[in-house]
Amino acid sequence: MQHDTFLDNKYWNDLKSQSSMAGITLDENVTPKDFELYGDRLAQRQIDMYVQSGAKNLESLSILDVGCGMGRILKPFSRQFGNVTGVDINQKILDAAKIYTENPANIKTVQNDGRTLPFPESSFDLVYSGGVLQHIPDIEVIMGYFNEGLRVLKPGGLLNFSFQVWMTSRQGGVNGDRMGAQVRSSDIELLLNKTGHELINIFHDPQDPFPHYNVIIKKCSQTQSKSNIKNRTSNPKVISSKILTNMAVRTGIFEDLDSYDNLKMHWAKGPNKQITFFNQGSFISNYFHKIKKKFL
Repeated sequence: MQHDTFLDNKYWNDLKSQSSMAGITLDENVTPKDFELYGDRLAQRQIDMYVQSGAKNLESLSILDVGCGMGRILKPFSRQFGNVTGVDINQKILDAAKIYTENPANIKTVQNDGRTLPFPESSFDLVYSGGVLQHIPDIEVIMGYFNEGLRVLKPGGLLNFSFQVWMTSRQGGVNGDRMGAQVRSSDIELLLNKTGHELINIFHDPQDPFPHYNVIIKKCSQTQSKSNIKNRTSNPKVISSKILTNMAVRTGIFEDLDSYDNLKMHWAKGPNKQITFFNQGSFISNYFHKIKKKFL
């Protein structure tokens, strides 16, 4: 099954009996007020990552949200960035986004599957995607999202892609579930060695019971990329857990929201998934990551 059909069926069509909000939260009990507060706070954490990674003068920047859903992140982004564009595979959810975001002048939405973005090269200062890649069952398609995101970035721009890092199978969607393929550090290494772009940071919330990483990549100029590719031909870039930056990405943004009982229950159990991003071939990275996690 093509990934776009899989996503549309599993992420939206299978949830058509629920509200658009429940399709995102997987919880019918979340109230609109709490949904918006959660989105505002989550968006601010993403913005903090961009700022820590070098973004400046946000009001003059353009940002693309790949897999924007009903605009939970678009709306707060629109209050800080100059121009905000969201793409999603499902037109009905984009219609809901226009209502939810109140359709301000600086937000544009486009129906698109994310594999071949309908924008020229160097169109955006920033690219973001959250809650999408973890549902794609094909690792080649996932890495295609990275390549497309980097293509539409301006040189010097920052890509911020979030995905879960506990999967064990390279073939997602097993038994019809909604979880995607495992992403490994070696996938990002190969991307960087081929493109010459730079990994700036990986943000990780150590309290997240379903571990996510936010990978921040800077798009280099053509000249710098060629130089980096040449250098990495003889000295390939290897990603270790030393680059991880701990941040309360989701921790601390929902605990006071009364209707988020389901999420509170998961957090109360604590981290219960083994991180598999640093794959079996990278013993040293795995070792240091376990040591670091032990003392958090």
